[in-house]
Amino acid sequence: MNAYRPGIRHSLYFKLAAGLAVILLVVGLSYTLFASYMLRQINQSSQQLINHDLAQNLVDDKKIVHDGRIDEEAMKHTFMQYMTINPSIEIYYLDLEGNILSYSAEPDQVKRDSVSLEPILESLRNPDRIDPLGDDPRSHESRKPFSVTPIPSANNPQGYLYVVLQSQALSKAIDMQAQNTIIRLGGVVLGGSLLIALLIGLFLFYRIHRRVQRLQQRVADFVESDFSAPPGDLLAPLDDGPGDEIHELDRHIRRMTRHIQQQWSALKQQDNLRREMVANISHDLRTPLASIQGYLETLRLKFDRLDDAQKKDYLEIAARQAHSLQKLIDSLFELARLEAPGYEPEMQQFPLLELIYDVLAKFRIQAEEKQVELQLLSAPDNPLVFADIGLIERVLDNLIGNAIHYSPRNSRIEIRVDAPADGSLTVRIADQGEGIDSDQLDLVFERFHQAHAPQRVDGHAGLGLCIVKKIIELHRQRVWVESAPRQGARFHFTLAAQD
Repeated sequence: MNAYRPGIRHSLYFKLAAGLAVILLVVGLSYTLFASYMLRQINQSSQQLINHDLAQNLVDDKKIVHDGRIDEEAMKHTFMQYMTINPSIEIYYLDLEGNILSYSAEPDQVKRDSVSLEPILESLRNPDRIDPLGDDPRSHESRKPFSVTPIPSANNPQGYLYVVLQSQALSKAIDMQAQNTIIRLGGVVLGGSLLIALLIGLFLFYRIHRRVQRLQQRVADFVESDFSAPPGDLLAPLDDGPGDEIHELDRHIRRMTRHIQQQWSALKQQDNLRREMVANISHDLRTPLASIQGYLETLRLKFDRLDDAQKKDYLEIAARQAHSLQKLIDSLFELARLEAPGYEPEMQQFPLLELIYDVLAKFRIQAEEKQVELQLLSAPDNPLVFADIGLIERVLDNLIGNAIHYSPRNSRIEIRVDAPADGSLTVRIADQGEGIDSDQLDLVFERFHQAHAPQRVDGHAGLGLCIVKKIIELHRQRVWVESAPRQGARFHFTLAAQD
């Protein structure tokens, strides 16, 4: 299996680089438009600031007004002279309603018959204000900076001298010059800045891409290794210090990888146990079936040649094997019932010591035959528990039966009930048998496992402790074992105490 490697167009680095390029392009265009707009605004404000009193100076310098009256001849001469000398301005004579009476521009270029008086009056009321823009007589849409003064005087106004400070020719020249300036200077500066930003962005994206790529490669190698042999330091925990999002992602992937490996190992172990279980079931079923079949076949073929004692022995052996087979089948069905989804124990309150006495009575004869003493010790006085009485009896049957089976002659089995703690009491069943090796303690509750006799030559199926563990887990309690070689085994389980 080869690690997936995306094409250049689908790679993270290409997407980040393309996104950065688009962002820088948008920023560059926005900067160009903004710079052009601000240059135009600065130019308008500058002209209006410098030429704010131009209209009044024209009246004063050219003597348009004589003895409080407007000299129309002098006005026409002034218009013609300034149109030739300074084409950056346009001069208009307005009446008190804003109608254009005379102007310095070509007749076919003036498109308005009047201009709005609102900016004119605002400028006259606030002479220090330089931002009002007035109507451009050459256009129905544009507005431009202006200078204005009432004539012949402010005390006796008959009209207004309205000077547009940015003529159409000047606007075209400014726009062309601004474009050239932006293209020449702004283009170089902006292009250089964007190039540097692009290089820095690409370098940073490369660093990010390399980290993600290394992480992706390690995960791909882990997948190729069948989730069992991760390469390098993929399982090594990272430090718990602060880090960026990729660092956190790496940390979580390592934790996830360790969890996956543990789960994968557990699955493999379960699969091995399943295979072993199938093999053990086949062996445990085949052995008594073969024995039963063999003895019955012998009886069928040699029935007339066997005496009554031999026939009885063969039938007893076949019956014992059938009984062992029945016990194995019953245990398998019981375990399947306990592991069925939705199965819940029938909980009720009952005195635990009375149940223990009943179970001990069932094993009294078997213990006496083996000369094993059954001793019950209890700190509390007949404590009440909340559990399934039938299932707990099955637990006690299995544990006490195993203890008797593995105990030597002339030994003692101690059943102890400890006082409740944290809402639960503990039952301990301890024998003086051979004990269990430390490497077998974690396996004693697995199905078909026997720490004492792995080959199960003693007739036990190896399901009893597995059933015990499942029953205790259904009660949401704990079961565990403590043992050492030649020191006996001590099985413990807890039950919910009832006040």
